Amino acid sequence: MKNTTLDQLPSYLWPDLSPVIRLYVVVDDQGRHGIAHTDPVYHPNVLFAHPIHLPGRVVQSGAAYLTNTAWHKEGDTYTGVWCDYDGPVSPQNIPDELVRRITIVDDLGYHLPDKWADKALADSDQPGHWDYGATLGKIGGERPIKGQSHDEMSIPEAEAYAAEVEEPVPARTIRYAAKNGFISGARKVGRDWLIPYAGLEHYLANRPKPGPK
Repeated sequence: MKNTTLDQLPSYLWPDLSPVIRLYVVVDDQGRHGIAHTDPVYHPNVLFAHPIHLPGRVVQSGAAYLTNTAWHKEGDTYTGVWCDYDGPVSPQNIPDELVRRITIVDDLGYHLPDKWADKALADSDQPGHWDYGATLGKIGGERPIKGQSHDEMSIPEAEAYAAEVEEPVPARTIRYAAKNGFISGARKVGRDWLIPYAGLEHYLANRPKPGPK
């Protein structure tokens, strides 16, 4: 994926229309660390964060409590209060000195919930293969080609990946490039082509672009 800011990250939905979230390590202005996630589809410019020593859900007396609180963007930081803050709950009543500012210090990538991991990773005759359609929020997805390694894509998957990284290339062009040796490591298995991620990324970065030179 290209280097992008938080606002420029693509947004995905799971088949049940819940957002695919991305996890971050954050630290507040007093050195307290937390785990945060985005919800770019339904709550842009908001981070939901909880202290790093607490789980995302706490069960007490048979009831489950979420420890994430909403932090709103202000410039390069986000303001809010932690879940274990003990004071007025109305934002206008929280003293300014108790409001914290958090900053993202590490990007942990997209989060795959258990229920979607079961779908994405099941029904494969080879360990390490994903149902790529499910992971991108599409129902279905292709079964892996026999002999396909975890770092290889089919032509349709390569086309979808190119579009995802904002370098759209039609399937026929990818097939032509593989056939003529323009994609390093591409190999033909039966009637199918397998495209390595590294080879495709190099091709996308160096292929001739249309238009005036």
